[in-house]
Amino acid sequence: MTETNILPEVIEAPVSGYDAFSLETLHDVHTFDGEQREIAPVVYMEKYGYYAITRYAEIQKALRDWRTFSSTDRPFYAPSAFRPRTLILEDPPEHTASKSAVFKVFDAGNLAKMSAYFKAEAERLIDDLLTDGPAEINAYNDLSVKYVLKVFPDVLGLPEEGRELLLKFGDAVFNVFGPPSELQAAKLASGTEAMEWVESNTARNVQSEGGIGWQLYAMADEGKISEHTAQQILKSIFAAGFDTTTASIASMIRAFADNPGEWQKLRENPDLVDNAWEEAIRLYPASRYGGRWATKETVLGGVRIPEGAKILTMWLGAGRDPRQYDAPDEFRVDRDLKNAHLSFGFGIHTCAGNQVARLEARTLLRAMVERIEKIELIGEPRKTVNYQAFGHDYVPVRLTPAVSA
Repeated sequence: MTETNILPEVIEAPVSGYDAFSLETLHDVHTFDGEQREIAPVVYMEKYGYYAITRYAEIQKALRDWRTFSSTDRPFYAPSAFRPRTLILEDPPEHTASKSAVFKVFDAGNLAKMSAYFKAEAERLIDDLLTDGPAEINAYNDLSVKYVLKVFPDVLGLPEEGRELLLKFGDAVFNVFGPPSELQAAKLASGTEAMEWVESNTARNVQSEGGIGWQLYAMADEGKISEHTAQQILKSIFAAGFDTTTASIASMIRAFADNPGEWQKLRENPDLVDNAWEEAIRLYPASRYGGRWATKETVLGGVRIPEGAKILTMWLGAGRDPRQYDAPDEFRVDRDLKNAHLSFGFGIHTCAGNQVARLEARTLLRAMVERIEKIELIGEPRKTVNYQAFGHDYVPVRLTPAVSA
């Protein structure tokens, strides 16, 4: 009997009329993006003419191959003051130089300094909240925003006045990447004042000696990057370092409030803190999607993608892909995450600031575990309405202090 090699069948991408940017969708993105994931690993979105990679394995495979799936273009891309090209819209060798600069300012020495400061501020904030016993708060405003807009701007040497504009700036940044709409126009208009503040605070002459911005401009003086690139990297840090971090920490607290048994499990085993944070951001990714374009015709998950195709990589839906995770809609602090998640991207374009975001969140979570006995939901949480970012801006909870706190 002669064996024959049977090649896998290649199909055209299923066509969907899905509108990923309608208000209906934006109010329930897990449900609607999840429905597209179950159609096929790659789906053609007819309304806007792009391809969506919907599943974990296929997204990871695409992100390993930056030569085929390039970051230099994407759906809905148009030049915008809110969206620096540096890092996000670069491939090697430009991306290599830019990312090396980020790694240098977020090296082990700087992270160690941040760690000690983050810890002290996290403990102080929680102790203040619990001074008079159980506290009823909006975990977004009263815990996440207060913490993040204190510690990271301090590290960056930013003035106290105007820090709240960083959230408006981030909100605008994460609505650039999508089709024109009333929502987008409102978000960009809201971010205009913030843009002026960001421009003035990323200028060379206002950087504190030894600070992150100062170090970036020093690299420009050494010829490692251009002065323009130094400012663009600093803008990118402002763009991605606040809005998504505050939203994702609030989402993490919502996950614990919804699952009190998991909070008790974590308190009984604090060594799970790092894993618990990774599980929270898997369940509630801070960024819903990324973008690429196909430099040549290719096949992914058995689906043909034509040369020149504009592509969205759907991180949020992939975070709950049942092919990758058992009971993916459940929050489990001890979930085996050896294969990680895609919430910070993957490959050479993994979020350059992910170590700082992880350090902030894990430090706050450790302080909470030591000081808070119970986290109880006392109202209905509210999700943000945003094209690309995902999170919660209202999480009403009661925090009960631990006896030893």
